[in-house]
Amino acid sequence: MKRLSSLSLRARLILLVVSAVLITQGITLWLASAERHRLISEQLYNEVLDTLASAEDALDGRTAAQRASYLQNTNRPGFPQLLPASADQGLDFRPQASAMTEALTQRLSATLGEKTSIRVRRHDGRREMWLAVHVLDQAYWLVMPLGRYSERPLGSLWLASLLASLLATLLAVGFAWQISRPLSRLSAAVRELGLGRTPLPLPESGAREIRALAEHFNQMSHSLDETARERRLMLAGLSHDLRTPLTRLKLMLEMQEAGADQRDMLDDIDELSRIISQFSDFARAGETRPLTPTALGELVDSVVARFGRNGMEIALEIEEGLEINGDALALERLLSNLLENARRYGLPPFAVRLARDHHTAQLTVTDHGAGIAPGLREAALAPFERLASHRGTDGGSGLGLAIVTRIVSQHHGRLDFIDEADGGFSIRIRLPIEAGK
Repeated sequence: MKRLSSLSLRARLILLVVSAVLITQGITLWLASAERHRLISEQLYNEVLDTLASAEDALDGRTAAQRASYLQNTNRPGFPQLLPASADQGLDFRPQASAMTEALTQRLSATLGEKTSIRVRRHDGRREMWLAVHVLDQAYWLVMPLGRYSERPLGSLWLASLLASLLATLLAVGFAWQISRPLSRLSAAVRELGLGRTPLPLPESGAREIRALAEHFNQMSHSLDETARERRLMLAGLSHDLRTPLTRLKLMLEMQEAGADQRDMLDDIDELSRIISQFSDFARAGETRPLTPTALGELVDSVVARFGRNGMEIALEIEEGLEINGDALALERLLSNLLENARRYGLPPFAVRLARDHHTAQLTVTDHGAGIAPGLREAALAPFERLASHRGTDGGSGLGLAIVTRIVSQHHGRLDFIDEADGGFSIRIRLPIEAGK
């Protein structure tokens, strides 16, 4: 049952139809064989009675010599023969009787009123059935040729059954493919939706239930897309509206005479500006833009240099010539968020490494802080999620890694947390070299 439950719907449909066809064909062949045996038994029964009746009429009133002469003249190979009771001496017979001969024995014994035995042998390539009978109170062997009474089903019947099974299997594969194809498309669309991407509308065709399912999924996908778009507009608008009063407030504080709390207030305003920037970045991360050829080495070097100008020492290792189809602005935002997280929550030394691994470009950001506990890593990727040790103390919004996750998903990449052997903690991004193609 476990093996059956692991099969796909298409495989189950094919298995169901093929099993039904094989069972049906098996029952049909069994019924045909049983009916054929019945007909053969009926024909043999009637021919035996007719032959015995003809022999009694021909031998009645003849002397023993006349009977022997008559049988010698009428017994011909390939036709029913009446032989003396001693004719079986020294002959080899088949040790076991078939179901048909057993049934014929019982029927003849009941009809003739005496025990009738049947033996079967092969002579000169022909099968013969020997029946122990009495004709005019004298024992004889009635030899019936079985050449035209084959007990095996006709070869044409087996061939027809095989062709029917093959045709049914082909039809099963075709119908299973037609039925499961929309569901496979739906599964792929659900997977795309789960990765944060908006799938293309599904064709609303096929069976009524599948058509209704595709229609409802398209409506749901459209509603989710509209909701995400409205959220992005709201976040972008909120970020834009908050920047103006914060800028004005910062300008007013800077124009006032220096006070004891002025520096702290300016730092708070800068922190609010950074949080607003993350809101804006999170909103933009949900947008889908065309992917264009992007030189990763130049992009990484530019972002690391910007952080270096702000006093963050970063060891940089770049493999030249790496290029992918990507969104350059989104990838800059991705690396900036990783470096900002390393600066905010990690400890030096910091390192960034860009290298090729088969068909992927690997971007690794390493720090030597406490890292993220394995049990909290999945939660750290969710929007607005901050670890308990940082909650309320770091001034963050909980969107940094969520933005990174969205950008990685848009580029069909993968994010891994790595505990380095030297005690460092790394976040590695794998981006396919052929991303977007």
